[in-house]
Amino acid sequence: MEKSPKINLDEQKKAVQTNCPKKISTKKWDKRLADFKNYTKEYLKQYKKSLKGNFISFCKYPYLKAKSEALYEELNEAQSQGILTEKQLIQKSKTEIKIGSSPSTQV
Repeated sequence: MEKSPKINLDEQKKAVQTNCPKKISTKKWDKRLADFKNYTKEYLKQYKKSLKGNFISFCKYPYLKAKSEALYEELNEAQSQGILTEKQLIQKSKTEIKIGSSPSTQV
């Protein structure tokens, strides 16, 4: 009777653990970047409407700005820790450029 080869489960678990967290982490930061882009876009839109006298937009944009800034701080922290990929850094920079070129920052 032949013995079946031993399977080292510990090595397989370690391999899975080292590969999976990076994918999960990348997805997490991709979602954060998408949220940052969307909140920033909506914030700028509501800000422009509020300048034209839209009261509802005037009430909405402070929340959107605060949320956008909170996400920006999170992304900066991730960037300083080296968590973000090059693609994610480019995406973050593109959104930052939109903020910098908006009329709200040129007051």
